[in-house]
Amino acid sequence: MFATGLIIFFGIHLVPFFPKTKSALYSRLGENPYMGTFSFISLIGLLMIIFGYERAIDNLYPIYSHAYAYSEYVMFFSLTFLVAAYLPTHLKKITKHPMSIGIGIWALLHLAVNPDIISVILFGAFLAYSVLDILVSEFKKEEKKLYEAKILYDVLSVVVAVLITSLAYNYHESLSGVPLG
Repeated sequence: MFATGLIIFFGIHLVPFFPKTKSALYSRLGENPYMGTFSFISLIGLLMIIFGYERAIDNLYPIYSHAYAYSEYVMFFSLTFLVAAYLPTHLKKITKHPMSIGIGIWALLHLAVNPDIISVILFGAFLAYSVLDILVSEFKKEEKKLYEAKILYDVLSVVVAVLITSLAYNYHESLSGVPLG
């Protein structure tokens, strides 16, 4: 189930890398059905990853112990970038790829504290995808929608990231089945 979930999740996320395929689906389905289908397939893949995930016993490398000490702060930055991706923020305007940057930070932290093979495959895939997404986006040079960034939304990104970080640390085991530490 884990491997199938990875294939489904990343497979659907690769569709936008192929403009002709995306355009054909988009024009055939329409905007809202396309986005709904994309989201639904992504969710199915993500749930299969979560429920199929089982930590392996053998570690490929030693755990980076300092990552635990700073993990709350690193996750706060990761989540700030993720939230900023959905709002007209200065952070989004400056970095251009806040979602991919946030996912990359999240994946690096999880790789530092989860050295088993299954975790390396999972978080390595997310890291590779986030880097690939940034590179492809930069090379495509597609026109971005212009918007006026407002500091209010940057502040909101930080506040929401604090809230999500707090929830993630208090409910990580309930949400993912994996205890912290």
